[in-house]
Amino acid sequence: MATVLDVGILQYFTPLIVFIFVLIILWALLEKINFFGNKFANLMIAFTLATLFVVIPELNQIVALATPWFVILLIFLLMIILIFLFMGVKPDFIASVFGGEKPNLAVVWIIIVLCLAIFGYAFTQVYGEKIKNITAGSDTTDAAGGDALAQNIGQILFTPKIMGMFFLLGLAALVIRFVTIPAT
Repeated sequence: MATVLDVGILQYFTPLIVFIFVLIILWALLEKINFFGNKFANLMIAFTLATLFVVIPELNQIVALATPWFVILLIFLLMIILIFLFMGVKPDFIASVFGGEKPNLAVVWIIIVLCLAIFGYAFTQVYGEKIKNITAGSDTTDAAGGDALAQNIGQILFTPKIMGMFFLLGLAALVIRFVTIPAT
């Protein structure tokens, strides 16, 4: 049955949407950091990487899974800003929280953690089965033992103790960074 909200046809445009999205984001980032100093070089690098994102199916799936979540995050942030504006908070104060000379680091880190969570979700949806096969304890090995080695390394790296150690090291690095920032 045909409905007004039938968006099944959009799946055929996913590669084009991913290409345009990656091209625009990468080109804007390259122009912002101005690492190469040449606008044409920035455009060519962004074009090449956008083409790779379309050609490699896993990267295409990651962007296709993460993009709607980033749109939801953006809408959520805009709604929060609008709520504060309706409550009478000055727009200059809201702008200083998100940016300006001295942005609020808590807000910046919350947004970074949310973005990393979105990418983590997309990666686990795309590569979850491959990681499960690496960490599974199956007895299937080839003659050279390559599968057994990959499974052993995967079982070691993805144990809760090792993952907890990486989490604590990352947390300690952040604490050290924030403690050593000079007070202004």
